[in-house]
Amino acid sequence: MKRLCALICLLFFSASGLSAQKTVFENVELCLHRSEKRPLVDKYGALTFDDSAHKLAFRGYADDHNEVPYADDHIEVPYDEVEKVVSEVTTHMLGGGVSRVVSFLEPPFGVIAASALASVRVNGNWLYLRYRSGENIISILLESPQKTSAQIASKANAVFGSRMSLASFSEKAADTKLSDLKELKSKQVVKVDKKSHPLPETKPEKVTVVVVCPTLAGHREGSGAQFKMYANGEVIAVNRLGTYSFAYLDPGKYRLVSQQQNASGFEMELEAGHEYFFLQNAFQDGLSAAETVLSRNSPELVNYLLDGSYFSDWKPKAK
Repeated sequence: MKRLCALICLLFFSASGLSAQKTVFENVELCLHRSEKRPLVDKYGALTFDDSAHKLAFRGYADDHNEVPYADDHIEVPYDEVEKVVSEVTTHMLGGGVSRVVSFLEPPFGVIAASALASVRVNGNWLYLRYRSGENIISILLESPQKTSAQIASKANAVFGSRMSLASFSEKAADTKLSDLKELKSKQVVKVDKKSHPLPETKPEKVTVVVVCPTLAGHREGSGAQFKMYANGEVIAVNRLGTYSFAYLDPGKYRLVSQQQNASGFEMELEAGHEYFFLQNAFQDGLSAAETVLSRNSPELVNYLLDGSYFSDWKPKAK
């Protein structure tokens, strides 16, 4: 009897030790390419740090609800294969998988429900990972729920150490008067290019500015109003939801501003031979995207979103 009790205790503590080496976070969002199409889709699932197996795993939910069995969306990466991790916080609208799902409900209820969800502003904690899989280099982008974002970042830092960095920038957007934008009344024509996908380059004598306007739930990529970006009052980029653009400027001090019905931006010094990355974060007013906030972001986050966006081939409208 004593031997049986000892065996049961041993099995119990062994199982407890194994479970303690697994840290699971629910309702984490994975941004990924689901098909040959360029736009990204969102998938919710469980993120697991398995210290006993030295692996990071993501397993998606079947239909974005916890009680539903797992689907085939499954990523498993050995800790040692991860080359780079970037943690970053942005402010954007509540959207993602849930609001994308409800947007497909019977009109007009789906659009209204998606818009209601998307009207809530949240702080999103992004986790970008680059890892090696055989001969391939793969990147993924995860977004943590607000309530567990600090724990996920802390766990990732404990696991990856020097391979993880925190992307933080001093530039913070402030409201700008529309009247301060000297080209406010200028007109532009935007052609959303869904075939070619030109990429910016670094030029020794110039500053490279890269800007992406992420799409919102319930909106098609390349749709909606124009989101303009200004440098010292002059238009340098024009996007729609789900598009990107880039520009080359002379080095110097600039007031960079994103504008739709409102305008927001900040001043910063731009150096020759450098690339700078920005998001034109869109916010809804009713059913349409009407407000914008400019943010400076890491090249990892912006380039990942750029890869899932269409190119905005814009030009000044002929008078």
